[in-house]
Amino acid sequence: MKYKDCIEKALLKKARVSNEEIENQIKIAENYARKAEIVFGKDTYDVSFLTAYISIFHSARALLFVSGYKERSHFCLFEFLIAKFKDNSEIIRLAQISQNYRETRHLIQYEGELSSDSAAKEIISDAKTFVKLAKKYVRKV
Repeated sequence: MKYKDCIEKALLKKARVSNEEIENQIKIAENYARKAEIVFGKDTYDVSFLTAYISIFHSARALLFVSGYKERSHFCLFEFLIAKFKDNSEIIRLAQISQNYRETRHLIQYEGELSSDSAAKEIISDAKTFVKLAKKYVRKV
C-alpha cells in the first residue's frame, strides 16, 4: 500500500495543525529519546527499543503535521514521509528504516520478542537523529 492508498482509505487525512501541536510532537520525541537512553540496560533492551520507537513516531508526526496531515496508521505515516520528502535522503532513510522498526516494535510489544543491545543502540541513535532533523525542518517552515 502506498501513501495515496492511505489517503483513499482515510488513514491519512488533511488537517490543520497548530504550531503548538507540532512543537509538542518535537518535545514528546525529545523526551522519549532521552528516556530510551536512560532505561538502556541488560534486561531492558526491549523497553529501550519501544521507547525509542515512540520518539521516532512523534518526530515523524511533527513532519506529517507540518505537511498538513494527520494519521491513523503508523505504516501510512512513514509511507507519506518517504513520498513527501523524496529530496531529503536522510528523512527517507529514517522513514524507511522506521518501517522495519515498526515491525520489530510489533513483535516486541505484542509477541513478547526481545531486543538485542545492538538493535536498541541503533534505534536510539536513529531516534536522536530523527528528532534533530524534524526539529530543524519544523523550525525552517
